[in-house]
Amino acid sequence: MRIVMHAFVIAAMLAISAHGQTPREGVLDPVRIDALKAHVYFLAADEMKGRDSLSPEGRTAANYIAAFFMRAGLRPIGGSYFQRFPMVQQRLDRQRSYLKATIESNGAVQEKTFAEGSDFTLGRNGPDATVDAPLVFGGYGDDDFKGIDVKGKVVLLMLHDSPSGDSRFGGRMNIRETKSDVARKMGAAAILTVRSNTTPAPRPPQIKSGPVSGSAVTGMRPAGADRMTVPHMLVNPPPDVPSAAVSEQVADTLLTGAGETIKSLRTSLNGRSPQGMEVAGVRVQLRRALAENKTIETRNVIGIVEGKHPRLNDEYVLITAHYDHVGAGGPEIFHGADDNASGTAAAIALAEAFAAGPPPDRSIAFIVFEAEEDGMLGSAYYAMHPVLPLANTVAMLNMDMIGRNEEVPGLKGVEPVDNAVNLVGTLYNPDLRAIIERANASVGLGLDYKTATNGSDWFGRSDHISLAARGVPMVMFNTGEHPDYHTPNDTADRINYPKMAKITRLVYATARALSDARTQRPRFVRQTSATSTAPRP
Repeated sequence: MRIVMHAFVIAAMLAISAHGQTPREGVLDPVRIDALKAHVYFLAADEMKGRDSLSPEGRTAANYIAAFFMRAGLRPIGGSYFQRFPMVQQRLDRQRSYLKATIESNGAVQEKTFAEGSDFTLGRNGPDATVDAPLVFGGYGDDDFKGIDVKGKVVLLMLHDSPSGDSRFGGRMNIRETKSDVARKMGAAAILTVRSNTTPAPRPPQIKSGPVSGSAVTGMRPAGADRMTVPHMLVNPPPDVPSAAVSEQVADTLLTGAGETIKSLRTSLNGRSPQGMEVAGVRVQLRRALAENKTIETRNVIGIVEGKHPRLNDEYVLITAHYDHVGAGGPEIFHGADDNASGTAAAIALAEAFAAGPPPDRSIAFIVFEAEEDGMLGSAYYAMHPVLPLANTVAMLNMDMIGRNEEVPGLKGVEPVDNAVNLVGTLYNPDLRAIIERANASVGLGLDYKTATNGSDWFGRSDHISLAARGVPMVMFNTGEHPDYHTPNDTADRINYPKMAKITRLVYATARALSDARTQRPRFVRQTSATSTAPRP
């Protein structure tokens, strides 16, 4: 296996350099389709086993990216192309885990035991812990914490931001991790978040697996099933509070003593007077049991193309992607060609293009994150431990799934879909949107802004959210979901390489404009009232 893999790496690198100019000979077209294709075919090969985070194949992917950064002449950070950080790999013991409640109402006491799956899902990050504590309702987790004591108690939280627009992302985006952090700092013993019963944004049905890499795959593993059995999480900060997501029916049961339901509370919360309250007579028992808990070092990959401007070369435009995927389950390999070998291949190609072309004024940093599929953990670690100052970060251009055509029944977008790209996050980044639109004049893609207005959760589903939470201007380039998403059929032969190349060229033109000394740094607009000045689709 080791000999086969080394031969595969050599063949891929030879294929990339065999045609056209090498990176140091200058670049007329910053992107070559054959190079993108070679990267995707390597990263999504059967031998890479789905590039699960913390896996040997994931380490091979990181080494592969770093090798191309080195070949292109990118500057490492502190002598290394890796930002190393520890993660914890856990295995849940479902037989010993549970969620229960004791409810006292009108002199009667009820004992409730809830079913994992239909009633609740344990948070995949957390300690081995047993909690037995009173319940408090924390609303949307912003002003609703005022006036209630959560220390040593189980906090029940609504899933999304408050609709009033007085929270960080104007009520439009899910920032569960942020509100949970607040509850932790206030001393909560455990956190329950309420799953929404509202109709989700349209998503394509996953299809049964067909022929993959010359062999027929007949079964389907639920995407991410192994991740819930063997969760991965950051070591620092330690996840010291257990959590679970509960159904609205479970939440209604827990709120019986208060004479409320989630529906009634949601209505009153929309009025935006703080609605946090203690729920009299209710105690929650939560057990998160672990069968395995070990620490493994892993890596983000980082390289720098130095800017030439004497004052602005310590400002950075970030071009980012993630290299991990969801691994393999039994005989099935979740290849992750679109998700996200496509973005990783583009990052490598762009690194080579900028290294070969005219030096930018501002520096350009290429960061390919680990553990996005675990909950954006590589980017979360970077945001907590940035190797480049966040104050000096001009913008983040994130690429996640840029290789397919969107296939979501009932979802109307820009046509033709084979020439369209979704731009996620422009609602909060109007300046960045304008720069992208100017850059697109020479590329000619259809720019689709529907995720800003259609209730999509894409804003919280990739690595850009980690820096957006810290006010860094950002946009994600994405081509949307399709029936092969998180299935073994997300293979290299199904990528739309000409479209992927055009998106890569658009990111190049955008980054080139952002790096120009004449370009004013874009703003990140936090409040809903301020976003009314942003251009609309």
